[in-house]
Amino acid sequence: MFSKTKSEIIPGSLLAHHHNAGFTYTPVFFDLNIEEQKQNLLEIIENNNRIEVFDSIVAQVSEYLKCVKPSLALLPKIEFEKLVEQRFADKSTDYYGIWVFYPWNNRLVHLLNEEEFREVRTNRNKYKITSEEQHTLSQKKIGIMGLSVGQSVALTLAMERGFGELRIADFDALDLSNLNRIRTGTHHIGLPKTVIVAREIAELDPYLKVTCFHEGITADNLDIFLNGNSKLDLLIDECDSFDIKINARKKAKALGIPVLMEGSDRGTIDIERFDLEPQRPVLHGMVDHLDMDNYANLKTMEERLPYISAVTGIETLSPRMKASAVELMATISTWPQLASAVTFGGGVSADLSRKILLNQLNISGRFFLDLDELISDPNKNVQKQDDQKIKPWSVADIENYIKNNSFDQYVHNGIDLEEKELTLLVEAARKAPSGGNNQPWRWHYQNKALHLFLEESSAQAYLDPAFISSYISLGTAIENLLLTAATLKLKVNWQFTPLMLPKHIAVFSFERGFEADDLQLSLAAQITNRHTNRKITPKQLIPLDKLEYLSGLAEDIDGISCKFVSDTEKIALVSNIASHCDLLRMFIPEAYHDFVNREMRWNLDEVNSTEDGIGIHTLDLGNTDQVGIRLAKDEKAIQFLKTINGGSGFKRLTRDQLMASSCLGLISGADISALSYLRAGLATERLWLGATDIKIQLHPLNVPLIFFYKNSIENNLSIDSFEKEKLFNLENDLRGIFELDEQQHPMFMFRLFIASSSPERTIRKSTYKIFSSGR
Repeated sequence: MFSKTKSEIIPGSLLAHHHNAGFTYTPVFFDLNIEEQKQNLLEIIENNNRIEVFDSIVAQVSEYLKCVKPSLALLPKIEFEKLVEQRFADKSTDYYGIWVFYPWNNRLVHLLNEEEFREVRTNRNKYKITSEEQHTLSQKKIGIMGLSVGQSVALTLAMERGFGELRIADFDALDLSNLNRIRTGTHHIGLPKTVIVAREIAELDPYLKVTCFHEGITADNLDIFLNGNSKLDLLIDECDSFDIKINARKKAKALGIPVLMEGSDRGTIDIERFDLEPQRPVLHGMVDHLDMDNYANLKTMEERLPYISAVTGIETLSPRMKASAVELMATISTWPQLASAVTFGGGVSADLSRKILLNQLNISGRFFLDLDELISDPNKNVQKQDDQKIKPWSVADIENYIKNNSFDQYVHNGIDLEEKELTLLVEAARKAPSGGNNQPWRWHYQNKALHLFLEESSAQAYLDPAFISSYISLGTAIENLLLTAATLKLKVNWQFTPLMLPKHIAVFSFERGFEADDLQLSLAAQITNRHTNRKITPKQLIPLDKLEYLSGLAEDIDGISCKFVSDTEKIALVSNIASHCDLLRMFIPEAYHDFVNREMRWNLDEVNSTEDGIGIHTLDLGNTDQVGIRLAKDEKAIQFLKTINGGSGFKRLTRDQLMASSCLGLISGADISALSYLRAGLATERLWLGATDIKIQLHPLNVPLIFFYKNSIENNLSIDSFEKEKLFNLENDLRGIFELDEQQHPMFMFRLFIASSSPERTIRKSTYKIFSSGR
């Protein structure tokens, strides 16, 4: 009756097909045993010369017979063919089963009726899925929000016939870039994703019921999606909208609908059994601290990021996804997804969906099916770098050191300080700044003298070559002690002990009857207020007289010079230098190890436990940069960024900070000796306290200077010759920008700006850890 074959079809234009079919996705059924349907089909064929006819009904009947009675497959071929012929009785094969017309591609397909079709379609599911289980699944309603990952989920569910009705929602049309993970053809570009998925399911199994929400999920249709025509038995969330994710879960929870989500990164699976746990918090309580009702009002990524990171679990992303997050809006425009992960996720989601709907899985939680962890080559790294285990100075160590070394040339006869005075002096010293807040000082009072030691257990970081960073820190602590002594009317007789470096730094003795001047009093008053400020605020100029005042404070220290640059172009040049070195710090394993393990404290428990390092909460970072710094904690992500020459996000923060500065400053010494770095520390603290006194904020920028020291002086950086040459050039550029002569050696760089004080301050070690007395 229908003799037209594929070879006779005249190809029509794609546009004509789309125009004729519109966005329809529902096939049309024709039973030739019903005269009206027969005439309607004949009319369609008569008026459409592009129809392709596919008739394999005899083969389908053969397969059906073998499915219902497998032993028939053992019959001789002739006998089995007779049984097949008997199935058709006296009628033409055209009248057996159903004819299905797909208007979007002009295909007419001859199929078994629904009952027989279902039997054959699910036959090879047995007995991983029993007939009773298959029947149960055929009564279930599943909703899928989002059809990028969701397309794979929907098609896998359809192949298993894991539902009776499928509701799919997505507002978007197919883009060319979607084809890296969505299994469809280029001829579908521009079509709604809902239409594409519904058509693919209809071509796979026209008897399955698919309901489309082409506008996606909105506040107006969410109730209908979840509860219209009876409620869903399972909600599968694969959408990108975070307010929809949360609102859908809130309503699903109220309705007792379980929720399943697959993240396509690390095989992340979320299961929330609201049907079994009606009081369960949405998304395992990860968003309880957020006002999700306000999410729709947020305009910027900076505002939305706390919500996004709470849902995705930023720190549990795969290393490459973390690296990609750093590159977002720099070298890539959106979150990456791979077809392999999406396809894998479709299979996992369909499997879990079946188990949930059949009450074979009752658990809730977040799970990871990470193939990189489950199947991977053995780790070829011989060992991880560990911090050197240097023991802190003990009181016995210190007393033995003092006993075994002569201090006659350094110590003047002085008074015996009261305990209260000693406490005030040490408390002031411990408030000094230090590189990475490592606090490398150890104070000991004995025989009327106060000794300052280098606490090597707190020093020796990769970015503390020859203790130059620690020396600056020790100098700042000395300055705080001297200023505080002045307020106590104590005259301080003190000297560095250069012959005992690096273990012993300086020794102090005291006399009464000293009168502090106004400058000493004003600087001392700021010891408690001084802090590192990393804010980014609108740029404001600092008057020249204030800069001259600050440079004068620093240059009161012998051998120290201080220079400023305020020119925007010069600041931009320095920002390029600083951002390059900040990224280099991430890419050199030893420097990165120190940053993650020695310097940063990633939560308050770490802060309170160690009483050192820089708590992430003190960094004055916005939401975007807060997430970025957490992403840096993953070593594999950082190494991958190095492989792709990435890391633009880390550079951006440094550039933004510097370009918002009023000016940049540089303190230099007369040589590169330990004593020069100690003096630079005194000068740094004087300038910093002076800036605090006149409401100017300071942010240290010393990473480039330390890299220059390691490159030019020590020549021991584990980088290639090209990078070494680049660092030499950057060092020369910096010297030129600040107009340094050959006798000036840069020791401390910083930025100044106008802003409010930071609300959070870095912690300090308990006094008993840094001070002892041997009276």
